[in-house]
Amino acid sequence: MTTKKSTSTDDYDPTKFRPHGRVSFTTDHNILMCEAVGPFNKELIEAIANAEKGMVEQMLAFDKWADIVIIKKNAMASPDDLAAFTAYLTMLGRNNLNSFVTAMVIDDDVEGAEIMTHQIIDAYMEAGINLTVFKHLNDAKVFVRLHL
Repeated sequence: MTTKKSTSTDDYDPTKFRPHGRVSFTTDHNILMCEAVGPFNKELIEAIANAEKGMVEQMLAFDKWADIVIIKKNAMASPDDLAAFTAYLTMLGRNNLNSFVTAMVIDDDVEGAEIMTHQIIDAYMEAGINLTVFKHLNDAKVFVRLHL
């Protein structure tokens, strides 16, 4: 079986509006890396669901897998967009499609980091998914490897 090592929201063909921002997904054995560049809108959330589906299906072959989300440049999203993201996360959790351990990397220089970090944590919490936040990618990688 050939497995796809990377994909992005650019592969999604929206029906109305183009997604704001971009999210790319790559795999490194049992770690799914999600590099997200905002701002984020509902169309991007739909594109994430579309692009991530095949990658998550591959990760389910592992007993335990991790998800590292790296937010770059801009983390802004409206309350409606956050609600759509929370619904997506909830669907993942309800269908046992979420990772065993999830980390997010968001540095202080990301636009909206101060405002959005807590709202993103709340979205994961509301969906029943534990999220640990880091400012540096190496710290997130060490954390997920320790928990796998």
